[in-house]
Amino acid sequence: MSTTKDWASRVGMRPYQIASVVFCMFLNMLDGYDVLVMGFAMPHLPEGFATNPEKGYLISAALAGMAVGAIGLARFADVIGRRRILLVGLAANTLGLTASALSNGFAMLLVTRFVTGIAIGTISVVIIVLCQEVVPPNRRSVALGLVMVGYPLGTTLAGFAGAGLVALAGGAWQGMFWIGAAMGVLSFVVTAAFLRESDDFLARKGTKTEPDQAISAPQSEVRLLGRELRSRTLLLTFGYSMLTAGYYFVGTWTPQLIKDASGDAGSGALAGIMISFGAVVGGCLFGAFGLRFPGARIAVITSAVSAAAIAGFALTLQGPFALAMAGLLGAGTFAAMSGFTSTSTAAYPVLARAKGYGAMMGVARAGAILSPIVAGYALSVMTPRAMYLAVIVPLVLAAVAAIALTRITRDQVGSEPSRTAPALATTE
Repeated sequence: MSTTKDWASRVGMRPYQIASVVFCMFLNMLDGYDVLVMGFAMPHLPEGFATNPEKGYLISAALAGMAVGAIGLARFADVIGRRRILLVGLAANTLGLTASALSNGFAMLLVTRFVTGIAIGTISVVIIVLCQEVVPPNRRSVALGLVMVGYPLGTTLAGFAGAGLVALAGGAWQGMFWIGAAMGVLSFVVTAAFLRESDDFLARKGTKTEPDQAISAPQSEVRLLGRELRSRTLLLTFGYSMLTAGYYFVGTWTPQLIKDASGDAGSGALAGIMISFGAVVGGCLFGAFGLRFPGARIAVITSAVSAAAIAGFALTLQGPFALAMAGLLGAGTFAAMSGFTSTSTAAYPVLARAKGYGAMMGVARAGAILSPIVAGYALSVMTPRAMYLAVIVPLVLAAVAAIALTRITRDQVGSEPSRTAPALATTE
């Protein structure tokens, strides 16, 4: 115990703060698993269960639900508290995964994936806000980086489950959803028993005597599309939309596309796992470099790296070079998404953080929702290589949006942050 306390003292965080960040990372891992498990389950669905266009809808159902959860439900975390809304999201997530495992046809699976998506969208917003409010201001970049790493860890788990568990179960894809449901039950119990409400939220609500210094004007004055916040809100939403469109297409369709191109489902699963592994690396790198550089500047570089990586991946699709490019693609894209996330959560005051980040993530789901559906139809007229090359366009557009955000950041250096818009340049 003393060793833990000594280490916590050196990093400037108490044991409870460290445990909370690690638990938020686990919840993000659960979200990553739940979102991409459908992509790894698709090759194992029974013949006739769903056509290729219908498989696109199965993927996008969860993404559409995420938009609903992020915009519609997560915002109540600014009203009744982070912890309570997190419990609601975890309960809905467990029910959705259980119902998915019991689905006997396309229609039922489509509905249950949508319900699961609502829960995921809610959870993903709350944990990003909570992880930064539970730690000291000068450790928020590290906390965000650690929590963001959980998402690709979850997708990696989904990949290994798809490659191993399904084979051991004789092709029974339902087991992948049962694993997610079990993790959901565990998460609900831990949250209910141990997780406390955010101090920042309690302070702003008047239940603590010493409010956080970041708390400022009444939140009713905060308008995401008002004069002071409009430019950054639009740039954040557009850039993040482009990144999520590319990431979810690559992350969900790669196992199927590589199987179609090579006839080997194992190669497709391995490429998907490399993308997820690369995302883990990207999240770790962001946590390290986020202490020294603004998130928007990191997003510029990593978006450009991702565009180059997917071009290299499309040239071969198989072999060691393709796998290396898949890993680089995952790292670059996820680091860029982390850069936009850190910028977003720093752009709004306490009781508008869930609303601001939720709006960005929810609206950005439009690209993520459409890309898998479009891919399902495009398979009849485009080769896998051409589809991957097309993803270069949104990645380049994301880099352009990040450049514009970097200029806004530079313009604010040395100026006093407005009452409704904290400095954009840092998460600290």
